[in-house]
Amino acid sequence: MNNDTLAILLIFGLPVVAIIANAVKSIAGQKSTSQPDPMLQAALTQAEAHATRLEERIDQLERILDEDIPGWRARNAR
Repeated sequence: MNNDTLAILLIFGLPVVAIIANAVKSIAGQKSTSQPDPMLQAALTQAEAHATRLEERIDQLERILDEDIPGWRARNAR
């Protein structure tokens, strides 16, 4: 590689690398400094509690069906 090629790579390559590094640094800084939205966090907590209650209800209904209608799972799998 001759000196002209090296000079061209340095002239055009270094700014591109610097721009990419700056963009990555900026994105990483934004992610680490952003605080989660308290309203969103509350909604997610409430949704998780609701999903847990629904899962418990489904489990209870399945137990009832298992006792009252044996084989209901096989009939409904068709």
